[in-house]
Amino acid sequence: MQHIQREYASLHIPGHQQGRVGWEAFLSFLDRGLLLDLTELPGLDDFHNARGCIARSQRLAAVAYGSDACLYSVNGSTACVMAAVKAVVRPGGAVLLAGPFHQSAWRGLVWSGARACLGRTGYSADCQLALPPTADEVAAWLDAGEAVQAVFLTSPVYQGLAADVAAIARVVHARGLPLIVDEAHGAHFGLVPELPQHSVAAGADVVIHSVHKTLPGLTQTAWVHVQGPRVDSERLRAALLFLHSTSPSYLLLASLDAARAWREAEGPDSARQTLARLAAFDLLPAEGGGDFRIDPLRQWLPTGDRAASLRLAEELAARGLFPEYADGQGVLSVFGLGVAERTLARYRDAVARWRAEFRPRSDTPESGLWQALARAHPVLDVAPAEAEAAGCEWVSIAAAVGRLAQRMVIPYPPGVPLILPGQRIEPEHCDLLAAVWRSGYDVQGVTDDGEIAVIC
Repeated sequence: MQHIQREYASLHIPGHQQGRVGWEAFLSFLDRGLLLDLTELPGLDDFHNARGCIARSQRLAAVAYGSDACLYSVNGSTACVMAAVKAVVRPGGAVLLAGPFHQSAWRGLVWSGARACLGRTGYSADCQLALPPTADEVAAWLDAGEAVQAVFLTSPVYQGLAADVAAIARVVHARGLPLIVDEAHGAHFGLVPELPQHSVAAGADVVIHSVHKTLPGLTQTAWVHVQGPRVDSERLRAALLFLHSTSPSYLLLASLDAARAWREAEGPDSARQTLARLAAFDLLPAEGGGDFRIDPLRQWLPTGDRAASLRLAEELAARGLFPEYADGQGVLSVFGLGVAERTLARYRDAVARWRAEFRPRSDTPESGLWQALARAHPVLDVAPAEAEAAGCEWVSIAAAVGRLAQRMVIPYPPGVPLILPGQRIEPEHCDLLAAVWRSGYDVQGVTDDGEIAVIC
């Protein structure tokens, strides 16, 4: 902002010249924000060799969470996850993927040349979701499986269920291993005691936050925290920068700085007020029990029936409300910090009307297949990097039975892989894929003609 006040004319990139050049119908939407879209100028630091204002901002973010260091990402939490895996594992080493994980974790395995050990957790038919792991499950996987170099945990899962990260960290550290936590959906954790504790405070070695998901950051903003002696912060920084443009967006960097400042100055009060509003409308979820906590800002309504989910989404859309996603398992809505009372009133009315017509189900064919797949323990016949490099052919879903997948197959959202590269495709995979694909659901890795890639 100080630079903007000094600059009379732009003699540098970008080409829109701080909003002076471009299509007016577009520029008018961005307005003064374009002034912040700058480049590496004197006083504005260098993202790839941060020593000035960017470095100071990252230190403030580290202090805010209590980590040893915080590194910014303007390439989303995807880049943070990939960099974290690359930083902690050597080629040929293995990572325990404890429970459900985002596709970015697999990309990190491919990039690092690591192998995957899959720890599959329980499935709640009532909640229609795969559960996060418990500390006992992680301990059992580590003791019974092959030696790994790190443990990767996703908490909270997309639907808002958070693991007991502190207990899992103790189990992992007792074996001398680092714990990476993909806490993309939990950047607001720890603002008040009613929210789950964030994973830096819980003792994880690396913690990734998608700032734009629950804090007021622009889309594609994220940061990664590192603490303790088990992870080389410089190796992590180098891996993260490898995934970034040499012309990073200063608008996004400014957004990260502003989100951090807001979190400290206004975040706790906003969290308290938001939780009070949710309580007033009877929208606070019941706690998940001793092993799990629930993010109260996430409202997950399990249906077990895609038609019922889409019907609820229609009820919400009729009131100008659009949920995060609706699929064959349920409907997820995310109430941001500062959600208005009138929004909650509309949401409650829509759900009440929907519930008068529909009841959640756990006996549909699609629901049963999700449960079976969640309980399965897939075996990877080919390592991630080998599968990525292998030749492939595209075959129909039915013809893929018994073949090895060459690409991920991912119902999106929520982005959790259903089939992994190098995994042998079973009949139940094909049954579910065919049902989901015919329903019109967006499945990454399946063509418009219903074909998937297998290793040839």
